[in-house]
Amino acid sequence: MAVVFNDEQMQEIERLALLNCNSNTIAEAVGVAVNTLKRHCGRKLKHWWATYRVNLRESQDKHRETSPDMAKFLGKNVLGQVDKIETVNKTEIVTIPKIEQEATDEACKVYKLKLAGKA
Repeated sequence: MAVVFNDEQMQEIERLALLNCNSNTIAEAVGVAVNTLKRHCGRKLKHWWATYRVNLRESQDKHRETSPDMAKFLGKNVLGQVDKIETVNKTEIVTIPKIEQEATDEACKVYKLKLAGKA
């Protein structure tokens, strides 16, 4: 038997996804199995969760002047942002500041393009 979500259910699924509820919570609230929810709304859920993260980044940008601690909290706990990136070598752990790591990654990309003759 095929499951068809009515407009009211879809609006509730969208609302919960935009609040960053996980699929288990959404499925329980709507009253369907998690697999059914993922099968019928998987792409939409991913889109709504991405929209939540974008909105959160915008909010984080607004909070950085008035409440920098809140901006850091949101970034670290919800968006997965970090202050430092740890790289493991064969014998030791090296901590590289994030800005330096991004610059190194960008330099590697440019170097690879030059080797390939595309730059």
